[in-house]
Parts: sequence; C-alpha cells; structure tokens
Amino acid sequence: MAVWTVFVPDEGDGALAGSQWAERVVLVREKFSWSALLFAPLVLLRHRLWLALLFYAAFQGALAFAIHQLDLGDAGDVLYTFAHLVVAFELPALRRAKLVARGYEELGALIAPTLDAAEQRFFDGEAGGVPASSSSMLRAPSRAVLGLFPEAMGR
Repeated sequence: MAVWTVFVPDEGDGALAGSQWAERVVLVREKFSWSALLFAPLVLLRHRLWLALLFYAAFQGALAFAIHQLDLGDAGDVLYTFAHLVVAFELPALRRAKLVARGYEELGALIAPTLDAAEQRFFDGEAGGVPASSSSMLRAPSRAVLGLFPEAMGR
C-alpha cells in the first residue's frame, strides 16, 4: 500500500465551482523515486520544479569543476550520483513545498495501492473526502478527516 498526501486549492480567493475544485485536487505519493535516481533533471522538469532544477544544475556544475580541479578522474563519477540520490529521496517534499507555495492546502494523508484508488477513496468520502451533492457536482469540504479516525478531533 502507498501513502498519498492530499492537497486542495485554497478557497481564499473565492470558492471554485465543484468540478473546477475537484480537478485541482492533487495527490502526492510519498515514496522513493526510482525514475529520479536515473533521470533526475528530467523528473524535475516533468514536475516543473524550476528552482530545484536550477540548484541541481548549479550543484552538478560546481561538482564537475571540483572533480576537474582535483583531477579525480573516474573516481569522481561516483560523486555525481549524490545529487540524483537527493532528488530521488526528496522529490515528494519538493512537490509538497511547490504546492504549498502555489496556495494549496494540505488536507491530510490516505493509504491506497494506486493513484486511481486513492482518488476514488478521497472523492467517495471513505477517508473523509468530499461528499457528492444531489447534482452530482463535487464541493469543497469545510473540514475533512483523513486517516483512521472516525470523526474530526477538537470538535
């Protein structure tokens, strides 16, 4: 089973219509990224993490300069994987930070085997997600509960 963090658009700038709100819900899988281990810059581009890509390129450039100056040769090639490891481990955190910076609100986490199952569980309300209205449009919850607790804490 995978753990997914749910982000919803902040309603501060006016409430979105039900279907518009539902389309903007983002689920981020919390896991090590094998694709980022092999193709870190392409993964950063895919998720539009421009600042992280800039830091990655600057780090790799500085590392290449240091390897050349120290004349490490083939032994320095192992050092290049360090940046790939950092991106592979920190990709979910980078995505969460980007969503929060764009005005999304972290609603909580849920457990599901696939993205489709996580979305289904969230929108069906099984994990305290969004209840469907009579017109089958989705609306934003005022206070949702995700996880194993049957009711919201602090009521």
